[in-house]
Amino acid sequence: MTTRTSENNSATGLAWASALGVVVIVLGIFLTAFHSNEAMKQAVLVNYMPESGQLPAAFCPEEELEEEGLSLGECEYMATHVEGLALSTPEWFPAVQIWLAGIGALLAFISVIVGGALVNYKSAANIPAVVVFGGLLLIDAAQFAAVVNTGPILRDIYLWNIMLWMLIHLMMLCGIIAGRTVSASN
Repeated sequence: MTTRTSENNSATGLAWASALGVVVIVLGIFLTAFHSNEAMKQAVLVNYMPESGQLPAAFCPEEELEEEGLSLGECEYMATHVEGLALSTPEWFPAVQIWLAGIGALLAFISVIVGGALVNYKSAANIPAVVVFGGLLLIDAAQFAAVVNTGPILRDIYLWNIMLWMLIHLMMLCGIIAGRTVSASN
């Protein structure tokens, strides 16, 4: 009877870790791309924006519009949108976002590796998972603090995504802590 109970507890330990691991891998891949894209976007805005902050008139060749399936109005809107984004961004924001997004991308990539270890339930992955999920939660909190200190346009663009990632990382952190507690008690 004791052997069957320990087998069930072992299977339960494998089940929570495997389920969490799959979720971590999928979200880690997505978050790596998300943070990498954000860092690149900020770098492009900083490095290619004219000193005046004013972009030249939209350049919308007809063959490119046709190839992309865009109207002239959509092309002009995209240029105006980028200019508005640049004008509403405080000077300090791109550097902060590049650093936070870079660290976030690295942690997200590491989370994919940790997720793989959780799928195969390597108990050694428990502590790195807590560290990585806690680190991602700290990155989210830092991004939240940065975005809250900007204007309404940037808050509209960033705030909901950051709050969603905060909730996801908090749930993952709670999941790994709860799983470790259950495994330790068994």
